[in-house]
Amino acid sequence: MQVYRFRLLFEEQEDFLRDIEIKPGQTFKDFHDIILKSVDIESNELASFFICDPGWSKQKEITLIDMGVKTPDTDFDDDERKPVNIPIPVMIMDDVKIREVIDDPHQRILFEYNFLNPTTFFIELMKIVEGDPKKTYPLCVKKEGTMTPTATPNFLSFLDDPDEDAMLGELDKLIESG
Repeated sequence: MQVYRFRLLFEEQEDFLRDIEIKPGQTFKDFHDIILKSVDIESNELASFFICDPGWSKQKEITLIDMGVKTPDTDFDDDERKPVNIPIPVMIMDDVKIREVIDDPHQRILFEYNFLNPTTFFIELMKIVEGDPKKTYPLCVKKEGTMTPTATPNFLSFLDDPDEDAMLGELDKLIESG
C-alpha cells in the first residue's frame, strides 16, 4: 500500500511545518480534517483546496461545501492589459479522491481556511512512500512549531480613537449639509 506524503507550510510562520501521509483513495475531506486536527484549529469555518501549477497559480478549487459559486482566477488580456476573470473548475471535498488531481510528482496545493480571517497553507507532495498496514491514515507524521493564530482585525477599533471621533463628526456635518 502506498501513501502520499505532503508537507504543509504556514504562510505567516517560518518555523511551522506538518508532514501528512494520506492514502491516494482518501478524499480531500479526509485531508481537510487531518490538517485541522494537526494544527489544532476548529472545523467551523469554510475552507478550500486549490490545485496549483508549479508557480502556485490556481488551476482547480476543491471546496468544503457547494456554494454554487465559481471562483474566478485573474489573468490579463494581452491586447489591452486589463484583468480578465477566468472561472476555474470547482469540486466538492467529499467527492474528490486525492489521486484524482495529482498530476505532478511535486504537486502544489493551497489550503485556505476561514475566508473572513484567511489562513493559508502551502502544501507540496514530497514523495510517495510505502504505507504501514498497522497505521490508520490520514496521519500527521511530523510536527514542527505551533501555529500562532493571526490576530482577528477589529474593524470597529477606530471608534476608540479621539481623532477619529472628530473626523466622523466632520463627516456627519458634511452629510447633513449636502
